[in-house]
Parts: sequence; C-alpha cells; structure tokens
Amino acid sequence: MIQYKYTLDKSSKKFICPKCSKKTFVKFIETEIGSYLTDEFGRCDRESNCGYYRKPETEFENTYEVLIIPMPEPSFHSLELLEKTFLSSSSNNFVHFLEALFPNDNDKVKKAVSDYLIGTWGSWKGTTIFWQIDQMERVHHGKVMLYNPNTGKRAKNKEGKGMFSTVRSLAKLDGFVLEQCLFGLHLVDVNTGVIALVESEKTAVIMSIFKPEYIWLATGSKGGFKYEYLKAIKECKITAFPDKSEYNDWLNKAIELNGFGFKITVNDWLENTDYSNGTDLADVYIKEREANPATENWKPKKEHKFSKGSLEVHRIVQERNLPKRELTKEESYRAIQYFIDNNTDTYRL
Repeated sequence: MIQYKYTLDKSSKKFICPKCSKKTFVKFIETEIGSYLTDEFGRCDRESNCGYYRKPETEFENTYEVLIIPMPEPSFHSLELLEKTFLSSSSNNFVHFLEALFPNDNDKVKKAVSDYLIGTWGSWKGTTIFWQIDQMERVHHGKVMLYNPNTGKRAKNKEGKGMFSTVRSLAKLDGFVLEQCLFGLHLVDVNTGVIALVESEKTAVIMSIFKPEYIWLATGSKGGFKYEYLKAIKECKITAFPDKSEYNDWLNKAIELNGFGFKITVNDWLENTDYSNGTDLADVYIKEREANPATENWKPKKEHKFSKGSLEVHRIVQERNLPKRELTKEESYRAIQYFIDNNTDTYRL
C-alpha cells in the first residue's frame, strides 16, 4: 500500500475555510508525524457552494521560528518596607479583633502578629497586610485587606465587594514581577513537624493561636493548592483543611501531588458537617469561642501595645544588611524604651 507524504485529515475535526469562512475545512496533514500543514492546504466540504481545494504540489515542509523568551526574574519587596508596615500595626482592625477574641491570651495574639509579621498600610487606616515571605526571607507579595474590628469579617465597599488591594499597587511599583508563595512559609524549617494548610491567611493566623502545635500556612486562594506553591514544603508532612465544599477538589489535587512524592492528607471533618458552604476551620472555632467566652463585657484596647516579641523582630530586621546606619547599643535601648513609654511606632535619632 502506497503511503503518501500528505493526506487529508480523516478525523471529524473541521477548521475555518480560507475562502467561504465556514467551519467546513479539512486540512492536509503530514502523514509521518501527523502534524497539520498551514491553513491554506486542504479542502472545503462545501464542494458545490465553495469548492476550495488546495493541495501541496511539491515537497512541503513546515517551518517555524522558535523564539526562546526567558522568564523574567521575580521581584521582591524590601525588608525595610516590611519593617515599616509591621511597626504600624497599632491601628490594625484585624489585630483588635484578635485581642477581643482572645482576651486572656494577649501574649499569644502578640506572638501570632510577630510570627506572621502582620502589617498595616499607613495611609489606609485599619488595614491588614498579609506578607508572603519564603524560607530565604524574600518578600514575594503583600495582600492588603480591611476587616471589621468587631466581627473579623471583610469590610465591604458600597458595591458590596470586599475591600482589597496589594502592596505593589498601593506603592505604585510599576514593572513588579509577581511570583507568589505560601503565606507563612518563612516559619518552616528543618525541624518543622506537621504543617497544617488552609486557604485563608486570616484562618492560618487564628488557628495558630487555637492550635499552636502545628505550623499553619495558607494558600491565599482556592487555586493556590497546587504544585507551584507547595513544592517548597514537599518534604514535610502536610494536613490540608479545605473550606466546606472544597474537599473533593483538594483531595483530587492531593492524590495527584502525592504521586510526585508529596505527603498530603486532606481532612474531611468540615465537609461532613452541616455548616454552610464556604465555612472554614477558623469560623467553627470562633463560633465555639463566642458561645463560651472566657470573660464577659470585654472591649478591645484602643491601641495595640508593642510586645517584647515585636521589638525583637524590629531588632532582627535592623541587623540585616539594609542600606541604613546600624543603631548603637545605647541608641537601641533608648528607642525600645521610647516605644514602650510613648506607645508610638516612630522614633527619630
């Protein structure tokens, strides 16, 4: 049997005819490798009304210009910017909510704020910045949200949409190349036991207070449960806690990832409850906490005082290789005392 170099595609697939613009065009394919020739070679099925037919008369070779476009290097926010927003967290609505939720555990709240380096965008009062920092202390991204300090829910604008922005947008960083990572990734080290993974940054912070025996990380979105984000914790044992209604999607993805060497278990407890779709683990724990409050008639403080832990983070950041002068020991002592005595986030030498 003769094997022709080119033959009409025998499948049912049709393309747009170059003459009549109807989707009735059958292309020629290169028999040996099964690839289509260019759009002008083929036959229109509308033989009477169109009649277009063109075949390669001579040896024809597909030629493509291959352009290798390198991926741009990711951008990172400066540690100096992170430090500035962290020391502005006294007017943070989310921090005030945590203080009200845990009135007898103020030290745990301050530790969570320090651990996750929760910040505030200075010109947008009350906001919360959830920084994405990797294990090399590179700051990938800053999500800026506004919460209701009484309910802990996202504040909404007149159109009913959650008030949300990003640091790169607010700082007008044109050309910033975004490459996201897991929220809380900087807390993972070689001694990390089990990682608890949730969707929301808010949930990760709250659960770190309720269940401090785990390292709580967040994907930041439903679609963040994927290899690109999780590859940094591939060697860790991971227990995922999806929001209600997301269990099957996360389970299927976990099965796929486990085939590549991950060790992911997806918890189905929330999926088997009567809670409404979209409920997350923190919602359940908050409802339990509010049903059994530790103290009654407790009101959040007007200002969040800086703890020794937060000041220690300030000292650590100061010791990094930042383009600014190092404080002397005496100046550091004076600055810390000034923060404590004046409850302020600014100190000038």
